[in-house]
Amino acid sequence: MITIISKIELEGTDNLKYTDIGHTQDVNIINQVNEDYDASLGKFLGENKTKIELGIVSVSTFFADTPFVNEARTQVDDVDSLGLVEVTDINQL
Repeated sequence: MITIISKIELEGTDNLKYTDIGHTQDVNIINQVNEDYDASLGKFLGENKTKIELGIVSVSTFFADTPFVNEARTQVDDVDSLGLVEVTDINQL
């Protein structure tokens, strides 16, 4: 299975923009990307879910110090038509 790596960044005030930036089959890269997501944006969203829903906290707060995060959770069978580069090293991101 091939995993798509997506870049997540703030668009406007409170909208998240997802852009597919590459793909990999390397489990170590997938795990590292998702661990970084879980420890950053994932943690922020989890800790602030109710406050975000009530309008007390904005997701833009997270992105004030972090321009983007990556996530690797979408799995596909084929990437030929997607025009994405294969990520073979975490430093490519």
